[in-house]
Amino acid sequence: MESYDIFGRTLTVSEANSIIHDTVEEIFYELRIEGEISGFRPASSGHWYFTLKDSSSAIDAAVFRSAQYAMEYPKNGDLVVARGSLSFYTKTGKLTYVIREMKRKGEGDLLQIIEKRKEYYRGLGYFDEDKKKPIPEEIRTLGVVTSPTGAAIRDILNITRRRAPSLDIIIFPAAVQGDGAAASIASRIRQADNFQACDLLIVGRGGGSVEDLACFSEPEVIEAIHNCSIPVISAVGHEIDWPISDFAADRRAPTPSAAAELATETIYRRRERLQSALSGADSAVRARLAEARIRLSDALKGLYSFERKLASLSGSIPSSEDLRKLLILRMQNAQTRLGYAEEEISSAIDRKVESGIRELRINLDRQEEAVMDRIENARRRIDRVISTPEERIRGRILVTRTRLDSAIREAEALSPLTILGRGYSVTAKEDGTIVRSSSQLGPGDIIRTRLMDGTVLSRVEE
Repeated sequence: MESYDIFGRTLTVSEANSIIHDTVEEIFYELRIEGEISGFRPASSGHWYFTLKDSSSAIDAAVFRSAQYAMEYPKNGDLVVARGSLSFYTKTGKLTYVIREMKRKGEGDLLQIIEKRKEYYRGLGYFDEDKKKPIPEEIRTLGVVTSPTGAAIRDILNITRRRAPSLDIIIFPAAVQGDGAAASIASRIRQADNFQACDLLIVGRGGGSVEDLACFSEPEVIEAIHNCSIPVISAVGHEIDWPISDFAADRRAPTPSAAAELATETIYRRRERLQSALSGADSAVRARLAEARIRLSDALKGLYSFERKLASLSGSIPSSEDLRKLLILRMQNAQTRLGYAEEEISSAIDRKVESGIRELRINLDRQEEAVMDRIENARRRIDRVISTPEERIRGRILVTRTRLDSAIREAEALSPLTILGRGYSVTAKEDGTIVRSSSQLGPGDIIRTRLMDGTVLSRVEE
């Protein structure tokens, strides 16, 4: 650093800025600053420029592209904690806070809270494998608790439509981010469980930050998953995301798409086996027909060859015309039998198809009956839920009325008027003092005696 006699002479702007530059960059390094991002503007060079501010001050900040690899893409309004150094640009006299590390405020605290909460529920046995319900092989209805407009539900619908088009899907719309998200998710899980609306339940959303996924680690969501009688698949974020719902659920899927594949695995494998069987049957039929055609062709060739041989023989054998007619008749019979065989094979295939359709209709009827039974059970539960509060209110009114009557009787028994009604009276001096003993009175004192129906004024004579 060049030495200047800053007090002994007048400095040029360049000299002053050089002194400020050297002083700032030598002293103000490795500063940790907390503030809110404002005016975020990414440059074409890849660098980020914005302002860090609090309630009363602001400072210009920059993050060069080389330092961005370990940071999340910021946005206006983010509260961050940054580490970096002050830099003074001598040409413009501008002071900039150059950031090398930055993370959202509270992220570390949030992760610690989630880890402590995870240990708490692990201690309660919520994550024990022997308590997890198996994923059912026969699934008629799939429930999904997620945002109805997010990418997760689109992925799930696309995969189920391709792998299991006959599967019924019920969407339980819920907020999956922000205030109230945990309560919304827990409420939808309980709703699906109360009405037994599905055979399997997927709970999840697409990727996001730690804060975005934090609602899936809230106690009310963990409790709802743990208490749900329907098997639950947790599918939150990406492969690297592990909210507590992944541990509490009966099965964890790395993504919503993977959860849809897991839920439809049995149906998809059954469809593959059925298609393979149909394809094998079709190939077998075609192979038999081709083989029969080849044998028929070989037989015709043999007949024509035999006919030529007969023509060369002597007249001791039947005429060639008779033999020709006989062979033609046999060939026609063979073609007729082949036609019958083709018709029988075609009929057999038709019967199998009709049998499969009947079986499918029977299964659909059974599913419809099961759904109607569930609806009826749900209605009975609703009736019980509605009637129970009315009965409780009637009971409380009766108890309250009984207590009120008893209190009235007690009050009447203790009332001074009731005591006076039994022949008692109360005597007081003129100043209102109650007379309890004759020693309180002397000749000439005026007294008032209160009876049940009035007051008597008296003078003491002796």
